[in-house]
Amino acid sequence: MQVLYSSFGFVLSYIMRYRYSVSLQNMTKSFPLASYEEISKYHKSFYKHLSRMLLEGLCVLRPTLHIEKDSLKLLKDIKKENKHVILVLGHYGNWEVLSQLPLSVDMKVQALYKPIKNKFWNRLMLSIRQKHGVELIPSQNALRTLVKQKNSPAITFFIADQFPGGSKGLVVDFLSQPTRVLMGAEHIAKLLDAHVVYGELSPKDNHSWQLRVESICESAKQTDQGFISTSFFAKLEQSIQNLPHIWLWTHKRWKKR
Repeated sequence: MQVLYSSFGFVLSYIMRYRYSVSLQNMTKSFPLASYEEISKYHKSFYKHLSRMLLEGLCVLRPTLHIEKDSLKLLKDIKKENKHVILVLGHYGNWEVLSQLPLSVDMKVQALYKPIKNKFWNRLMLSIRQKHGVELIPSQNALRTLVKQKNSPAITFFIADQFPGGSKGLVVDFLSQPTRVLMGAEHIAKLLDAHVVYGELSPKDNHSWQLRVESICESAKQTDQGFISTSFFAKLEQSIQNLPHIWLWTHKRWKKR
């Protein structure tokens, strides 16, 4: 399997040159103290990881999701408190495998999504993501839908490391540079007074991913403005420092304002 990932990764990087300069520039700026050899190693490993993501996403390979024992216990304990869970993650690991989360937890699982303009691809992605019971909420209806669920023990997950655009969002120190970040997950968490947890997906083996969750706050309403967002990005940065190559480096997250 590693040979397949490496071969496809070589095609993506050296033949197709898929966002090659973007990913290399992002890595170089994010690890200013790293040597040329270290950056080259991270960069090559990233394309190997990206090839795995694409093969799993297209259902050529079928990965499975495992949840750490302590993380599963944390989610069960939160359910007993009848609290809504806001699970925040980055584009780290294979976030698509979270579609299997309903198979492991006794709670409703839902996620926000932005409909794709192409109807064929929109239907395909909906069928893949809803296959195991995840409920998808159109992003334009998110606030209204979630506020109605304030006292429901559900898990709503957010991929929360996108670029907010222009001069929007909060500025945090992330990967050695000032970074504008979205605050939508924090805003909704406060409205729901949710228990907010950070999720980290790491490779368990060639066919599966492991989810680890840790608490950011038990009562979002009681936190200062920006605490949840800042804490999330600090935890995400630590994850990236541990395994740099499994973050999505091809996104233009540091666009000029």
